[in-house]
This record gives sequence, structure tokens and C-alpha cells, in this order.
Amino acid sequence: MSDLVLVTGAAGTLGRAVLPALLEAGFAVRAGDLRPLGDASDGVEVVELDVRDAGAVARAMDGVTAVLHGAAWHGIHLRDHPPGDFWDLNATGTFNVYQAALDAGVRAAVLSSTMGVYGESRKAPDGGPAVRIHEDLPLLPGDVYGASKVVAEELSRYFARRGLAGACLRYGMFVPEPFHHAGIRFLYGGVHERDVAEANILALRRLLDGPADGHLGGFNIESALPWEDADGLALRADPMAVVGRYWPDAPGLLERAGVEPWGPINEWYDIGRAADVLGWRPRWGFAEYLAALRDGRQEL
Repeated sequence: MSDLVLVTGAAGTLGRAVLPALLEAGFAVRAGDLRPLGDASDGVEVVELDVRDAGAVARAMDGVTAVLHGAAWHGIHLRDHPPGDFWDLNATGTFNVYQAALDAGVRAAVLSSTMGVYGESRKAPDGGPAVRIHEDLPLLPGDVYGASKVVAEELSRYFARRGLAGACLRYGMFVPEPFHHAGIRFLYGGVHERDVAEANILALRRLLDGPADGHLGGFNIESALPWEDADGLALRADPMAVVGRYWPDAPGLLERAGVEPWGPINEWYDIGRAADVLGWRPRWGFAEYLAALRDGRQEL
């Protein structure tokens, strides 16, 4: 019998990407959300689930081996949700999920986190180079969304000490966007949703194949970029010059497509830890976007 994985927030962007990936990987899938899943429900068990309802969460854990916890308010919701909403869903909801998982004997849980947990650590100093974001930087969130995700990460670690193995995946931007916007976004912390789904599968397998408990830590899940520390000042002063050094035809390709950079590149993400521990290497990024431009395609 296949291991049963519960996905919370399954109607969101992550859910739509990870549900078919889980099925392809041989898992049985239970998809939980308050919203309808549409085509994403093909081949999966669907349950109506509000993670703020501890009783509903407990019932959803029946027979579950592992959880991919994606239910959350995100940074985009800061403009139309009060701070208490983020605490209720991202903090209390996460506690409900992890407590119910522990009580039900679930073996592992992968938390969907965010690059927003770094907060003030992401800010480049005046006149200084772009910041290389790595997992050892202090978590200094600058808004309630980031703070709620730091709380969720601490809950993940706490429950790992009690026997629920865990990992925290800190995603870049991957909500659906028009092709060119998504392409240039890869330079500023973007990541493809299919790469996010693959990171979840790899983290899940690593947890289920490893010790019965323990915590793998946090992982940056962003697209790959070739920057080095020596590029830091130029990334802020003249990002296209740096892009052109690594991809000589990139400035011309972007100009013909009518695409401009968003401004200085003030930060970039080191994704080496995810490669070393999980074996995760993103398949889509700025290089693939440029390849599509060369081929005259409007998709990756």
C-alpha cells in the first residue's frame, strides 16, 4: 500500500503543482483546502479542510504517513488582511496541523516557508554589495507574514524534537505570472512551481527514508544563478552588465522582447544546501527563459 500524504492548502499554486508530482512519485494523496480544487483533484482524495479547525485537522490525519503543509496567508495578502489573520492561519493553523500529525503517528511533515523569514538580513547596506542569502543568516522578519513563518518554522523544529521529522522549505516567488514577468523574476528570487514541487518530493523522501525523527533544517528554494560574491557591487550598480558577462546575448534578447530589469539586484540566494542535503537542483530559471527567447517560444 502506498504511503498517504496529506497536502494542506491544496488548491493553491503549490498544491496544483505538487499533487500530480506526488501521484507520479507513487504516493497516495489526500488534498485538503476550503476552496475547490478543480482539475487538480484528479486521482486524489479531496477533503474540505480549514487548518484553523483543530477537530477537522485531526480527522484529516487518519491513515496519513506524511504531511506537506502549505496552507497559509502570503505576503501578497498583507494589503488586505489584518495581522491577526496571519497568526490564526500561519501560526495557530500550523500548530493544529503538527499537533494532530504527532497525535496520529504521522512520520514526517514538510513546511512551506518563505524567503520572507530573513527580513532585515536581506537588506543590502548603503553603498555595499548585494547580499548572498544563505540559511545561516539570522531570521529577522520585517512584517507579520515573515514573523508568522518564523513561528511556523520553530513549531516544525519543536515537533521534530517530539518525534515528527521535519524540514522547512523557504520559497522564492512562484505565483503564476505572465511569461516575461516570470522570466525576469528569476533574477530577483523567483523559482518555478514545478521546481518547488520537486523540492517537496525530495524533502519528503529524505525524511521518510531517514531516521524516525529529527529535523533537516531550512532550505532556500529559488532558481539557480551564477553570481559570485565578487559580483555583489556590480549587481546593484549595473545588473545588466553582470547578466551580460554570464549570458552575452541576454541584453539584446531582453531588449527585443521589450523586457527591462526591475532595478538593482540587491540580494541573491545560495541554494547549495538544498543540493547537498536533498539532492535538489532546479530545472528552470533565467537561463531557460533566455533559451525560450532564442527559440521564439512563450513558455519554458
